[in-house]
Amino acid sequence: MGQRPARAVLDILRGEGVDRVFGNPGTTELPFLAALADAHGEPEYVLGVHEGSVVAMADGYARGTGRPAFVSLHIAAGLANGLIGLLNARRSRTPSS
Repeated sequence: MGQRPARAVLDILRGEGVDRVFGNPGTTELPFLAALADAHGEPEYVLGVHEGSVVAMADGYARGTGRPAFVSLHIAAGLANGLIGLLNARRSRTPSS
């Protein structure tokens, strides 16, 4: 049952032209990671060691390529650690879909 929403997210990402998912996963992201593994690496998953660096990588990728990037963070503390990067991307007008 957990795979269906994850597959739907992947379908949406593909429809938006996202070819990279930047992430620092926790246990709640396991269904999404399993669906991504079943998709044979499309989009490609880029693992980061801290939420701040993950958001910065996605921001740099979007700026450098003009393509949308998707960030997958763990709930609560993961999101809190990534918020400053999200604010920076918004204020810098990083391209988004």
